[in-house]
Formats: sequence, C-alpha cells, structure tokens
Amino acid sequence: MALDFEVIIVGAGPAGAMMAKLLAEKNFSVCVVEKEFEVGYPNKSTAATPIDTFEVFNLPDELGYSDIYSMRLFGPSKMVNMRADRILGRVLKFRETKQYLIKQAIKNGAVVIPGSEVFDFKRKENLVGVSYKGYLGKGTVWANVVVDASGPKGVLSTKLGLWKKDEKKLGVAFEYFMENATPEKIKNGFFLDIYLGSKVAPGGYAWIFPTGNTQVKAGICKLRPTTKVKNEKTQVEYFNDLWRKEKQIENAQPFEIHDCAHYITGGEKKGVLDNFIAIGDAVNKVNPLFGEGVRASFYSATFAAEAIEEARRRKDYSQKTLLLYEEKWRKKWGLNWTFAKIMFEMIYSVDDKQLDELILAFGNFDTEVMYNLYVGKAKAGDYFKFLKSLPRVINPRIIATFFRSLV
Repeated sequence: MALDFEVIIVGAGPAGAMMAKLLAEKNFSVCVVEKEFEVGYPNKSTAATPIDTFEVFNLPDELGYSDIYSMRLFGPSKMVNMRADRILGRVLKFRETKQYLIKQAIKNGAVVIPGSEVFDFKRKENLVGVSYKGYLGKGTVWANVVVDASGPKGVLSTKLGLWKKDEKKLGVAFEYFMENATPEKIKNGFFLDIYLGSKVAPGGYAWIFPTGNTQVKAGICKLRPTTKVKNEKTQVEYFNDLWRKEKQIENAQPFEIHDCAHYITGGEKKGVLDNFIAIGDAVNKVNPLFGEGVRASFYSATFAAEAIEEARRRKDYSQKTLLLYEEKWRKKWGLNWTFAKIMFEMIYSVDDKQLDELILAFGNFDTEVMYNLYVGKAKAGDYFKFLKSLPRVINPRIIATFFRSLV
C-alpha cells in the first residue's frame, strides 16, 4: 500500500487550517480535505478572543477588528465594568483567519482538496486513509495519520466511537452582523458587552461585540439546553427585546445572519487512536464557560501537531505515542477547564438574585487576575481565591469538586 501523504486532515476550519500550517512548516506532506467550496466558509463564528490568542499563535494584527479594552457584564439588575490598561482582546476576522492559515500551509507544500466530503475511513497494514467525493471527483488517499478536524459533526470521531452526540448538551446560538450601530467606547478602545439573566438569555447569554465604529456582532446563545423558565421565548424574540432597548444597536440593521451549534461538554476524554487524532470541535474542545472554540481549536491543533512530530521521530504512530497530544492538553487546560465547567454550572443555573451577587463578586476581583483565570495562566491559588470569594453563591460541593481535580 503506497503512502500518499504523511498526514491527512479532514476539515479546514480553525483547527484543521492551523494544523495544516504547523505541519507544513515542519516539512510534513499534508493533505486537507474540505467539504466547502471556499475555505473560510461558513463565516459564522463571533470569534471574540483574548489578545493572548494573537500573541501565542503569531497572528497578524490585521486579522482582528478593533481593540477591546474592557468587558462589561450586565446582570438582571447589576453591572460591572472590567476595565484594563491594555488590550484585552479582539474579534477575529473569522473567514480571513482561516484563509490566512490555509494559504500559509499551501505556501509550504500542503495539498488542499476543496468541495469534497469524506465518507469513509480505512485501515490497511500500517496505514490509514479516507475516501472522499466532491466537485473534483472522488478518490482515496493514504497516510501515517488521519486527523479529524471536521467540527461539531465529528465526521470520523463519532464514526470511530470516540464520543456520542447528546442533544441535552447541544448549545445553540445565532447572531447578526450589524451596520449603523453606535458601539460605546472608552479612550483606548471598545467595550465587549455580555448580558445575563432569565429575562435576557435563560441558560446562556447575549452579546454585543464591536468590530468598528459603526459595526457590531450581536446575538444570543443557549449553552445549557436543560435550563427552562416560565413562558420562555425564542432566541429571536429575546434578541429583539435587546435590540429595542439597547442604544448601541437600536438603529442598526443586519447584513449577515450567523447560526451555529456546539456540544458543550468540556471536551471528550479520548481523542486518540492508533494512527488517528481528533482535534478542536470534533472532540468538543470548546470552552465550557462562554462556548469559545477558536482559541481552543488552535491549542488543540498545536498539541496534536507536536504529538505527530514526535511520532515521526519515533517512527511510531500508535495511540501510545500520539497520546502526547492529550497529555499536553491536560497540562495546559485541565485545571482551567474544570474551573470553567464549575463557572458554567454557577452562571447558567442560579436564579437572577444569585446571578447579580455573582456579577458583583466578579467586579471586586482584579481584572488582570480575571484575565489570567480565563486564558489559563493563573496559578491554583488564584482559582481557589476566586471561588472562595463567592460564599453566598457557590455550592460547597462545587468547591469540593474543584479540590478533587487538583489531586
């Protein structure tokens, strides 16, 4: 059986495109099979991300919209302003970012097959392959490793039994990309606004994220589908209420509509088999707190690429070697993801009065520490100090769960 490529990547979303870039730069022969006719489509992610994402992954500044210097949390009746003396983040130009990454991969020798869907996974001797069909015809390609980066559908990861879809954990969202908005600013840059509470977004949150002086991405999500409130409305109806009352968008009109769905599980425990790795949303590597997936996909792709590089050095593509991917993920994100899941349960399950208490507690914490807690740079003591500052809201059993994760 002839080897066509060293690595086959299914999907050219954030995870797949990042992995293709990283491996091509290391002189791997890489093939990317992408179902869409255009890499970068669908352009549906809000893609708000900490500035840490640009710094860690060396992304050009021009791939981001305007700088964010403050995050405001609006609760049922309370609001806190987490202002910083430096840039906190940006909204990524989602389509342009994916195209930038895949173009870098192509410049370094990667082969891309667009407009083609993978419909079968194969094993023969010590190789693995995928069969595809699409605009450019059909075929089968073989490699040392196949990577599933197909997003929430998990085309291969579900087929191979790494996880099962649970609709009770399917978070859904929609947003408008709007023109003629008047996003509020401070001296250095924009606010990033998040709205919480049963009357705004039960089991989730609404947002207004500026992308410029007259444009915003604004929408609503439900990350905890099991949350129910009396006389619950549709997401569109909740957003329309916000649209009518929020001055930043009251005169704005949408020129794009985005919708998406992700499984909010905190990530599957297993994403590796012999000659196979699943990354990004294909194994639910989505931040449990706010459903942010792009940054996690970049990290997932990076750790998986490092594991594949080690496998090539050892000439061993077995699960045992490729598990380096999961070890690196746990080292970087294990504690942080446990913390995020705890915060998810608190924010999206408490009543409105408790939520106001929680939001006020956020405002009493140092913005830099809060930033480090979110991006995974905090120490264990910072997590404990933060949780301990929430005695009236947090359930003691949640603290116990957190401590068990440290053992």
